[in-house]
Amino acid sequence: MRKTILIPLLVIILFTSSCGLLSPPAPQPQLSATDIVPRATAMSELPPTWTPEPTYTPSPTLPPSPTPTATLDPALFNISAVMTPAAINYPVEVTDRSGWKLIEGTTASISVPPSYEVLDFAGVFMEMMFGVMEAFAEGMMEYAGELGEELGATPATTQPVIDLGDPPDFDFIITMEEATKSGIILVSAERGPETTTEILLGEALADYEGEVDLVSREEFSDAPYLMERVILNVEDEELGPGKQVIYVILGEEMAWNLVFSSPEDLFESYLPLFESVVDSFSPAS
Repeated sequence: MRKTILIPLLVIILFTSSCGLLSPPAPQPQLSATDIVPRATAMSELPPTWTPEPTYTPSPTLPPSPTPTATLDPALFNISAVMTPAAINYPVEVTDRSGWKLIEGTTASISVPPSYEVLDFAGVFMEMMFGVMEAFAEGMMEYAGELGEELGATPATTQPVIDLGDPPDFDFIITMEEATKSGIILVSAERGPETTTEILLGEALADYEGEVDLVSREEFSDAPYLMERVILNVEDEELGPGKQVIYVILGEEMAWNLVFSSPEDLFESYLPLFESVVDSFSPAS
């Protein structure tokens, strides 16, 4: 509280007149800094140009979302990540096929030089598969009959005939030239709506053990069918270094792999022969 003594001038005059004496005014007491009570200034009394600075709280920085990647079938070789196909023309100058042997499979046919011996594994494989299936079905029927007798069921007078249907169309043909150790393989597969030449190559290369040494990947621009090929280096424990060329072919309902292999030093001279075998390829009507 302020301790200042205020005496109005009129009071001083009246007092001195009545007493006949003119006394000097009493000295004003000195104020110290501690006697002054600070007064807060309202925000409304601040200069209009002054604005309080807001305090910013930094927001946490979230890590960027990872870019989604395409999901690939782990059973396939991702050839698109390794090599892009180069467009090439379908070969028109092929080896003369006079005297070549025509190999007619279930789904397609090819012609090979007479020096190649033919092994048709498809017939043997299907025969073995159906033999196993028939034996399994007959065993299940016998077991069902014995179980029925134990449970008191009336046994049937005749056993039902087991019909496994017709075997599916399938080709697995291998031809070999004994003198040069070169080979030709034809394998067929059913074509689905999503099947592409790239998928077929991925399936073929996924069967290789170890690292695949690709030399080239080429797509035919004017072939009679959708067709790609890859050339790769291979290593055989017995035959040493070699090369392979894999053709994948898409028909209307079926797909095929044509695989050619030879020793490395013979590959360039044998490539026109392999291209002639491909040119002889024809789907079964």
